Amino acid sequence: MRPLYCDESIWVPVADGLRRRGWTVYTARDEGRLGDPDREHLSHAVEKDWILVTFDDDFLSLVEGSGFEHAGVVYVQQAGRDIGDVVKAVDAHLESRSEDDSSIHYC
Repeated sequence: MRPLYCDESIWVPVADGLRRRGWTVYTARDEGRLGDPDREHLSHAVEKDWILVTFDDDFLSLVEGSGFEHAGVVYVQQAGRDIGDVVKAVDAHLESRSEDDSSIHYC
């Protein structure tokens, strides 16, 4: 499975929880990309062939209908959710996702 790239909106404990579940996870902090514009985060994920995981719905408008090639985007709605719920939802989604799926998914 492709590695994950958690942009700076994703809580650090969520990234840690996904790692504990066996996913290879890179974060904006790990990559020295804090403060980068959304387009640069997306470009970085594309360059590395990583799935972008985000709470930021701005990414949806960047990729929908733009023809921008990417390895996949997982948009997580965070309202009213705790860390464990987010980790479980993303993990369950990724487990059911096909390897060649490069679409936008909502968790």
